Amino acid sequence: MEPVIKQIALPLSLDRQFSFDNFVADRAGLILSSLQALILGKGENQLGLWGAAATGKTHLLNASADFARKNGVVLQIYDGAQLCRCEADEFEGFSHCDVLAIDNLDAIAGHTAWEACFYQVINRCRAGEFRLLFALSAKPDALATQLGDFRSRLQWGLLLQLPQSGDDEIRKILRRRAQLLGIDLSDEVISYLMTHHARDLGEQISILRRLDGISLSQQRRVTIPLVKQLLAESS
Repeated sequence: MEPVIKQIALPLSLDRQFSFDNFVADRAGLILSSLQALILGKGENQLGLWGAAATGKTHLLNASADFARKNGVVLQIYDGAQLCRCEADEFEGFSHCDVLAIDNLDAIAGHTAWEACFYQVINRCRAGEFRLLFALSAKPDALATQLGDFRSRLQWGLLLQLPQSGDDEIRKILRRRAQLLGIDLSDEVISYLMTHHARDLGEQISILRRLDGISLSQQRRVTIPLVKQLLAESS
């Protein structure tokens, strides 16, 4: 039987719906200025973002890629969960980028070969070969890693916690996401969504995308009756 070759995952494609301009969060000014400084080589060489689901980690990494592209900086994004399905010793594709960005880096925790790989990645970052940006779902010292040195190196640079969005921020985010989709989302519809469905931002954005699909297919505006129809069909 021929051996199975586990090729390295390719960099993620830039999702152009995300930018620094449409990021809404508490302390957004500090977060965005820190990211811009790293990308332009005027701040930390290593920056980690951590927070629970739907706090904006993936948004910020894609927004960083957008900002880098506009400023002539070569930034590559990889997903930690995808990398784990490949061989760690093949991970060399980023060697010519200015900024290496890794979403879901905590997915490699417990994979000794990948932890050792990123131990060296961080060493190379600190040596000035490139700048490193990564996102985690938990603070580095809470990760169940095999290598303590890898966990400690994750704490070498700047670490920023992304806070959970409050109701006002969720409203603003929903309105902005709706605008990106070309949806006119009224205050009444937003209030209905907030009152009758989970306040979890990820769930709300998922509903918004499905509303976009059903409104296009039925050629209808997004109204409370349309939201009721969608939620009834999903239950």
